[in-house]
Amino acid sequence: MSFETISLLAPAFVAGAIISLAHVPLGQEVLKRGIIFLDLAVAQLAALGMIAFQTLVPVDEFSAIGMYGPLVSGLVAALLCAFAFHTTEKYAGRYQEALIGCTFVVGASLSLLLMANDPHGGEEMKNILAGQILWADWSDIRLAAPVFIAVCMIWMMFAGRRQFLFYPLFAIAIPFAVNLIGIYLVFASLILPALAVVRVQHYKVLWGLTVSLFSFAGGLVASYIFDWPSGPAIVLTMMVCSIVFFLCSFGFRAQKNYE
Repeated sequence: MSFETISLLAPAFVAGAIISLAHVPLGQEVLKRGIIFLDLAVAQLAALGMIAFQTLVPVDEFSAIGMYGPLVSGLVAALLCAFAFHTTEKYAGRYQEALIGCTFVVGASLSLLLMANDPHGGEEMKNILAGQILWADWSDIRLAAPVFIAVCMIWMMFAGRRQFLFYPLFAIAIPFAVNLIGIYLVFASLILPALAVVRVQHYKVLWGLTVSLFSFAGGLVASYIFDWPSGPAIVLTMMVCSIVFFLCSFGFRAQKNYE
């Protein structure tokens, strides 16, 4: 692989690495709570906020408001969504997951309606769903890195407050992730590494990070070699890596029990 290729893929891999710092522990918490589609719903609401700003607010896209307004709008939408789910969690009980699923469908439908008359709406929706991680640059990383590092550090340092911190931290991380990698990869990077390590007893976050980093690296290389869209390539690679790791952990545990 040439130096030029490495230079092209490096920002995308670093973006995946910093996102993994927050997504791996948060994804394990999502799995623990049994609210699997929370990430899809919050990501879709964040995307809806971005789309609504771009569609309804007439600003110059090259101005400061035009560049950062959609991200701020997505962040506000995600925080409101997370606050609503945090509130309904106390009362909805076993219907919480149904409410989350309905929120995702309504958010997706509103997004489609907002872009219905946009001649570039189809391409915009594709970018939101599949992402454009291959085109991430160092300026994107400088903006997002402090967010994901801070989310990871707060989550690890305040373990006793996780019940309260989960929804706010989740809502803060998701819009930046959607902006970088798209909704599909947001879901995959939260859930697949968490599923991969369900049978691991120790260092679950460390092993989850390992699966996630290998997946981002392998998916980006496959995307470059086969000229595939980077987001779907990483999702499929993450699925394969997660299955392989799960099977290996199953075998290691069985061997340990046998011994």
